[in-house]
Amino acid sequence: MLECEIEIGKEEQDALLEITLNSKEYRKKRKAEAIKFSILIVACILIIIWRVTNSDTRLVVLCSLLAAYSLFMICGGSKLMQKTVLKKSVTAMDKELKSGYRKYTFSEEGILLKSEVSEGNTAWTLYKDWEIYGNYICIRNLSNENVLVKQDKLSAEERTWLIDLLTRHLGKAVNEK
Repeated sequence: MLECEIEIGKEEQDALLEITLNSKEYRKKRKAEAIKFSILIVACILIIIWRVTNSDTRLVVLCSLLAAYSLFMICGGSKLMQKTVLKKSVTAMDKELKSGYRKYTFSEEGILLKSEVSEGNTAWTLYKDWEIYGNYICIRNLSNENVLVKQDKLSAEERTWLIDLLTRHLGKAVNEK
């Protein structure tokens, strides 16, 4: 059994935002958008070529703008949009849910969470994966909510024990090669 405490502040919120943006689900959405925007760019180029010969400058300008927007979305605009939406949703949350004190107790049965607003025990079957992100170990449940543990608050033995526990119950870290 291992007990960990963390105070969720701005640094932890930023880490959670980056972890979410780099998750498999968000990367998959951005990849699908990139494919759609690539097809749109090709269609715009074909329309531009076809309409330039007919001297339809309004449609050429419109397609040029649409192609430029699509290129922006492919080159990072989609991630920027996702980040903006995530920040807005976090801002709309109650302060107690997005920040404050958390205490986690890790055991063979699961994770016991205590915070200022709730307390609950969650079995390992309700978690799907985990990863190491900078100074944090992030454990993701089936609802894509994260448990964040600061590695520098753990001794070497505690860190080894926790990683072994996570590997036994959830497999290798998703960012481990």
